[in-house]
Amino acid sequence: MWFTREQFALAAEAKQWGLVPRFEPGDIVARGFADLGYEEFQVLPSEKILSLTAGSVSALPSEHASHFFWIPSVDEITELLERQGVPCVTCSRVEQREWLVEAQYADELETHRHYSLHQALLATLCGVLRKAFKKG
Repeated sequence: MWFTREQFALAAEAKQWGLVPRFEPGDIVARGFADLGYEEFQVLPSEKILSLTAGSVSALPSEHASHFFWIPSVDEITELLERQGVPCVTCSRVEQREWLVEAQYADELETHRHYSLHQALLATLCGVLRKAFKKG
């Protein structure tokens, strides 16, 4: 899957608010480069990663793991929200063009609207993590 610059930025921000990078085989992780933007990788067995941009396989030294952030799938985001005790109230299409996601966090409604369901859910997760971090 190819992600937009906005999805990379949201996943990177989610890491700032406490989303720990996960390096299980099959996971998608990325890292930012000041001059190039973002590069995404698929985690392989035996602590290796596959660059989805260049197609090269390399080792993932543990000292470099802190430079990466995890990009969870739609299903994984839903599970992460549920673990936070945040139910998705609404997940619907608006005029067949955008996704509307609303999640109940404490006594506030976290609402996001984007062209992709993944981006709307990722923005919701990021908002919930930000609020939880500021409360905690």
